[in-house]
Amino acid sequence: MYPIIRNRIQKQAIIAGKVFSLTVPLDTFQDTEDGNNLRLELFDSHGNPLKNNSWIQFNAETREIYGLPLEKDVSKWHYILQATDSGDKSVNETVDISVQQHKSHRSVNHEISLALKLQRKFARNVDWQIEIIRGITKVLGDASVSNVVVREVRNSIQDPNLATFVYTNETLPKDRCPEEMLDELVAQLTEKVLNDVLNPDIMVKSVQGQQIGQCMKSVIPKVKPTQSIVTKNFAPTTRNQVDRVNATVGHLLVYKVPADSFYDPEDENDLKLKLLTTERNPLDQHHWLQFDSKNQEFFGVPQTQDVGHKEYLLIAEDREGLTATDALVVVVHQPHYKRDYSVLFELTLDTTLEQFSTAQSQRRFIERLAMVFGDSNTNYIQIRKIHPMRHVDQVQVTFFNTTLYRQHQRCPDEEIEALRNMLLYQDGTVRTKVRDILGQEFNLVNMSMIPMGTCQGFDTPIHVTNEPEKAVPPPIAKDDYLLTVVLPAVIILAMLLIAFIIACILYRRRLTGKMELGTDEERKSFRSKGIPVIFQDELDEKPEIGNKSPVILKDEKPPLLPPSYSSTNNDGENEDVDEYVPPPAVVMGGRESRGKSPVTPSYRRPPPYVSP
Repeated sequence: MYPIIRNRIQKQAIIAGKVFSLTVPLDTFQDTEDGNNLRLELFDSHGNPLKNNSWIQFNAETREIYGLPLEKDVSKWHYILQATDSGDKSVNETVDISVQQHKSHRSVNHEISLALKLQRKFARNVDWQIEIIRGITKVLGDASVSNVVVREVRNSIQDPNLATFVYTNETLPKDRCPEEMLDELVAQLTEKVLNDVLNPDIMVKSVQGQQIGQCMKSVIPKVKPTQSIVTKNFAPTTRNQVDRVNATVGHLLVYKVPADSFYDPEDENDLKLKLLTTERNPLDQHHWLQFDSKNQEFFGVPQTQDVGHKEYLLIAEDREGLTATDALVVVVHQPHYKRDYSVLFELTLDTTLEQFSTAQSQRRFIERLAMVFGDSNTNYIQIRKIHPMRHVDQVQVTFFNTTLYRQHQRCPDEEIEALRNMLLYQDGTVRTKVRDILGQEFNLVNMSMIPMGTCQGFDTPIHVTNEPEKAVPPPIAKDDYLLTVVLPAVIILAMLLIAFIIACILYRRRLTGKMELGTDEERKSFRSKGIPVIFQDELDEKPEIGNKSPVILKDEKPPLLPPSYSSTNNDGENEDVDEYVPPPAVVMGGRESRGKSPVTPSYRRPPPYVSP
């Protein structure tokens, strides 16, 4: 089975000029048959073995990745660590290393130079360089090699065994000139002491210390006599690389390359710079971005079609033709759309499109426009469109002054009026000062200020001189007119009409529904013209008439016959019998039937009952 990656190697960030070392852990790879006993090799990003002069190397016995990157090696590096088992089956792990510049590389105030001679041939250049660093650390009694920051290693062209090793010591202060401390340090690094440590591999011929940068003196300090070493011309190196340049559509881009972007030991910063495409071809003369070699700056006015990322190569060449390359990216962004500009300026120039389309011509035009407005830079000029006039060799340029925009839907009338007075006379003619600033190269034919948005009601005179023939817009086809104008209007009107009818129906139904009666009898009673209908609850409450006949219940029996009396009681019977009194009659009134409280009626006692 193939080996597997058990634990990934983390990305490494190292400092240029300092020794780098990374031991590959044993548990990085795992193999079923061989375990951790795998053969490790380090390759470059293309899978090729490392060269002997590479700044990074690999020791397979100690599983150590080590190196000494210099300023010229500042970049991101990708390497391949391959693990192979006994059956020649392998797996690859990526080793990502980012070489960064030292944080104080701009404030270095001293350097120490060692003139060396290699007594034997080293398989890798980085091996003898690290050996010198360890020797210096041992002589000074430092516990770590991190105090030594290598600035440069120069090899002799006549004798490859001769070299100059230049470094700085981080223990010296950077906020002041360390003259005394530097002399003490150089006094410790004598040739004899260094040779005792480095022999027999390396011999130190001389040691020299000097102050540089802001601490450099006009008088050359006295140094120990050294053997002059003839060195070859070295190629320039990149230091402060131009990684990214941002530009905005319609705005003039001017970016000056920093002076410390490249360095050459012989020519220092006196290098010839040029800008090429990624295919190392010169830029087209009509390309929006150009490079001024004399002033060492990028310039150009990108348009909408230029939005996006594009890579270029910045080449630095010394006097003998050796070069250094810096790859950079130019990013073109869209303009700021959130601002609602109030005035559009329209200028007609008596020049051809071919003459005006070059980056040099557009730069001069925008710089002169800024002078017209009294601005110290061109940040407030945004070119909107450049197009040729039909039938005449003239160009019409429209642009915004980004200082004139509506805030809180308020039109800046006062600013517009002040700007109009700056450009035009009261009669609408262009001021002589404006024509003089633009010059004969951009012969101004016509100028107009077009209000935008809420500012359209603002009265802005337009000066017209020999107004060129304006392009007639192409007629709109009949079918297109029907599809784009008539048909949408008809559909919208029909929808509005249907919605109106539905609303009327719903409203009418709502009104009539409240007054409608439920049944036919109710509707007939409501519409009849006869006797009014009086409901039971509307009857007047009147007392019952008391002289009605008594009500005889169904189960009630008639009372007994009353006794008959004679004038004389002949028989003497029934003398003790009381006179019969009939019970009161039961009255069923309307109030009792309705379950309300009974009202005691006043009525006469009923007559005696007489059976038929």
